[in-house]
Parts: sequence; structure tokens; C-alpha cells
Amino acid sequence: MRTLQLFEGFTLILENKKQEKKDKKWIKKAIKNPGALHQALDVPEDETIPMTKIDAKIDYLHNKIDRTKKETKLLRRLNLAKTLKGKKWMKKGIKGGDK
Repeated sequence: MRTLQLFEGFTLILENKKQEKKDKKWIKKAIKNPGALHQALDVPEDETIPMTKIDAKIDYLHNKIDRTKKETKLLRRLNLAKTLKGKKWMKKGIKGGDK
């Protein structure tokens, strides 16, 4: 019985492919409380949050010296929203993040 000898990098290639499949769903995992940002910014959920409001709140929280845990979480949500608004698939109106 013969065994196939694999080159050393083969297992790394397989592990990288598995990691890429997991990374495709990072957006779904990152959004744990849908609508929380709308509620924090007092924007109705059926409307989109204006980028000016996001930028203003980010600037305010960055300049603040002592932030509470809630404010830190809000800052993270704002940065994620800003990142997702800049994605091409969001501009096209495609939902889900698979593309």
C-alpha cells in the first residue's frame, strides 16, 4: 500500500481555505442587536442613519476623555456602521454580505 506524500504547505493551504469560509460570515456575527444603533441615535428603524450623524457622534466620543462601557460599545457600533456603509455591496442595495 502506497501513501501519498504531501508537501509541507498543503495543510496550511487547507486551513487557510477553511478560515476564508468562516470569515465570509463575520458581518452576521458582528451584528448581535439589530436596531440598537437606531435606538441610540433616535432614528426610526425604517429610515437610514445619515452619515453626518454617525460622523458627529464618532467625533464627540473620540474627543471625550472618560468613556463609559455603553459609550465604548456605541463607538464600536458607529465604526462598524461607517465601515459597512462604505462597502460596495451596501451601495448596490444587496443585503446579506455574501458578495
